[in-house]
Amino acid sequence: MIRNPFDRIVSVYVDKLIPTAPGFSYVYGPLSRKINEKYKHLRHDIHDRNRTDDGTAAFEDFVNYLVDIKEARDPHWQFYHKLCMPCQSRYDYIIKFETLQDDIEFLENRVNISEEHRKIVFPFKEYKTQPSTVNKYFEQIPKDLALKLYEVYKTDFVLFNYDRPDYLN
Repeated sequence: MIRNPFDRIVSVYVDKLIPTAPGFSYVYGPLSRKINEKYKHLRHDIHDRNRTDDGTAAFEDFVNYLVDIKEARDPHWQFYHKLCMPCQSRYDYIIKFETLQDDIEFLENRVNISEEHRKIVFPFKEYKTQPSTVNKYFEQIPKDLALKLYEVYKTDFVLFNYDRPDYLN
């Protein structure tokens, strides 16, 4: 199962790197603070560089981190082409979050999953990150930084047929 790389990045930031997030934990809390400490001096808005807050990463800090590390190891933001290795594995189907319900219905019919087992195998839940949410986060960062991030994740965009976001044009 795959997802638009930028949707995924916003989702992981919102779910893991801000203190009110359900996934903010003993792993991601300290990581968020380390990212803030290392990258806040790069923030586009000079006033934000010296901002005193809770010490966790701003979205711009997280994007700078992803651009800087180039080789993500955390599975939440690892490149799909490295995590799933679609060129080396023989997948029969690739499901996209953006078309999850349709893809699940297709697979149910294709492999004849009973309704009883469907709830176990495909417990459908809405996973989409709304485009307005993604845009809101990417509007906060300089376009050149978003372009750098696109270049880092470009293989996933191309390999899985995701369009380059309009705001990068």
